[in-house]
Amino acid sequence: MIRKSVLRVRVLLLMGLLTCTCCWIGCGGGEPSGSVSGKVTYNGKPVTPGVVQFMNPDTGIGASAQLDASGAYKVLSLRTGEYQVAIQDPPVPSPEEVGKGAQVQKVDVPDKYVDPRTSGLTATITEGENSVDFTL
Repeated sequence: MIRKSVLRVRVLLLMGLLTCTCCWIGCGGGEPSGSVSGKVTYNGKPVTPGVVQFMNPDTGIGASAQLDASGAYKVLSLRTGEYQVAIQDPPVPSPEEVGKGAQVQKVDVPDKYVDPRTSGLTATITEGENSVDFTL
């Protein structure tokens, strides 16, 4: 009799723990998110090479994407909300890449656009697909 009672308490505790865990991590749903794509231009020309960086100052959440040869970018998943945006240098090549002739590249935009706090660039991400072009 006591064993059944102890077993029942353990099962109930385990079920409660699982329920709390599901609520805490969000059983399947998670936070609403969307994708964002667009193009970055400066003086009418595509910005390349470079990286577009999205940063939400309230949550600290961010994402980035490299700009392609046409200045286009795509971030596949980003939590919905308001973001400050910066245009930054592309990643530094690895030592192996440098050994093969790769060079450190710089983005050709005014310095104010490199920091999301000073760029003046913003984006509102909603659920689903978003398109945001940045004309500098």
